Amino acid sequence: MPPGDNFPQPADEPSENPLEQTLGSLSFCSSCGSAWEAGQTHCSSCGYEYAGPLAAAYGSPSESAAAGGRVNHKMGDVPWGIRHIIGGIILVMASLLSAAAAALVVGNLYPEQEDAVATWISVHLMGLSIVGTVWYLGLRHSRFPLAVLRLSRVRRPRKRTVLLMFGVLATSLIATSIYSSIVAWLELDELATPVVESDVFFDGFAVLLTFQALAFITPMSEELFFRGFIFRGLIPRLGPLGAMLVSAAVFSGFHLSVGVLIPIFITGFLFAWLYWRTGSLWASIGAHAGQNTLALLAQGLS
Repeated sequence: MPPGDNFPQPADEPSENPLEQTLGSLSFCSSCGSAWEAGQTHCSSCGYEYAGPLAAAYGSPSESAAAGGRVNHKMGDVPWGIRHIIGGIILVMASLLSAAAAALVVGNLYPEQEDAVATWISVHLMGLSIVGTVWYLGLRHSRFPLAVLRLSRVRRPRKRTVLLMFGVLATSLIATSIYSSIVAWLELDELATPVVESDVFFDGFAVLLTFQALAFITPMSEELFFRGFIFRGLIPRLGPLGAMLVSAAVFSGFHLSVGVLIPIFITGFLFAWLYWRTGSLWASIGAHAGQNTLALLAQGLS
């Protein structure tokens, strides 16, 4: 999905930007919702800048730059900061423990599929917790919350975006494979990457519920929190590279396993880079969903 071309349009001409909000002769920044005056080319509130006429054709800062347009790669400011991010991390971590406890109780009611039920319940509880946390600490302060995340609507992805998604997915898988090979060669079993346990799969056709939880809900909620909320909120403070490193470290730490600290850090960095490069959270969600799907298929087929 394109990040939005924020050039204000005259009142009597239709806007080419689906994210731009207009009212009479006024135009509003689709990043923060501030009013623009006629002829204004950048938002004085958040810094989001119009990339020129090529932005409408190419749809993202990276694609427009490749075509020769003048682009400000700053994604704009957001109405949340470091203290909100720290509070969000604490809340989600507490929710993670609470969801695990609740899922364990419910799973005990279905002893034949205990782990599968517990996993499904915990994933959905965590998803609800993340949505609530991100909304309360960040998005509720924004006039156009989905536009801030570059998540306004689903559109057919551009060829360049699809290629970047597959490139990031392949790079992540290769990096994980190299890491696993090095760990096996050094015989460092305690650092080995854990595999998906077969117990988390439902039996029969109900296995679709496993894929729905781990290959759809998990990528959506984790990308919303780690890339949309944490990485997006850190960019104005740390810059894109610093935000990628810090958000990837937080993403890695949340997985609570020594064996995945390095590969998950690499994956988190790549997903953040993909989000920054394409200007679309849907791109990182797609790559994340693809990686989880492949992991589930590999375990299921084995």
